[in-house]
Amino acid sequence: MKNRLKIIWIITTTMVFVLGCSNNSSTSATPTIDLVKIEDALNHSNIDFVNLVNKTRGSVGTNGPGSKVIWSKKNEYNLGLFVSANHVYNISSWLNLNEDFIDIKTINNGLYAGSKIPPINGNPALTNELSANFALYHPDIPSNATNTTILPENDFYLGIIDNQKVVDNGFAVYPNLVQTSMPLQIFDPNNRTSSIQTWSTAESGKMVIAIGYPQDTDTYPNGAVSSGKVYSDAESENIIQSLQLNGDVEGDIPYNAQVEFLANSKAVAGMSGGGVFNDEGQLLGVMVRATELNGEPILRVVRMSYIIQKLKGFYNALSVADRSKIRPFISGELN
Repeated sequence: MKNRLKIIWIITTTMVFVLGCSNNSSTSATPTIDLVKIEDALNHSNIDFVNLVNKTRGSVGTNGPGSKVIWSKKNEYNLGLFVSANHVYNISSWLNLNEDFIDIKTINNGLYAGSKIPPINGNPALTNELSANFALYHPDIPSNATNTTILPENDFYLGIIDNQKVVDNGFAVYPNLVQTSMPLQIFDPNNRTSSIQTWSTAESGKMVIAIGYPQDTDTYPNGAVSSGKVYSDAESENIIQSLQLNGDVEGDIPYNAQVEFLANSKAVAGMSGGGVFNDEGQLLGVMVRATELNGEPILRVVRMSYIIQKLKGFYNALSVADRSKIRPFISGELN
């Protein structure tokens, strides 16, 4: 994954370096686990880890060459509000690089290609069904940004998933306009996506899990999960400095504590846009870049607190008419 979940996921692969974890002890029962396929995670000996994977895995799906995570169903239609990475969507796909939203009730930008979510019955194996997803909002994207150079502060977007599905037979098929008559059906045994607090702020020293869909589908056919510890801001600053000294591209991207956090959880190409969760199953952020330092994985995650801040600021600056177009899809997360 180096660099963009090299860059990966853009992410792609390589990795370079790094320093030790925080001395803060974690109260979480989640063990430190290298990247494993979902099937193996569900057979782990640590029951707390298994329960956490089950609580969150139904929210994470594929998104073309990367991943996406259904952040919330708290909106007027109980559809899936998801977050992914702009470089996964492909920034050239946006008609407008300025911060913008799409009125998906009247504009059909829906796609099936590469979009899958886990079966609602809890079976970890993905089926051949594709799920419709619709791009809804993105922040400003610099005109000189590329899919491999876009910074974490610009590397996220929101979308909506409804219940439209089609069997993947290799032919390009597009969904109808977003369907709002029926709540999205997903595997969510603990109602994580409808809970009072669907997201939270990452705490240094605490254990987290990262879930996404590697491009290596031979090894990880139904997604992968890893766990690790969140680095403090001071540790993160030191890591970025060390990466720069080592000549790693990630060292050229300054750490921005308001925008991102770092964790020593492993991810590989294809996991960009996937979710990082705390031990309560709350979404902490979306994976965008990764590398290695001294053999230890370094994961860059755009904070949900930053994404919410950007969304609310954008929404509040809209006209009353435009607010009425986007509000039904984000209403439950505006409070």
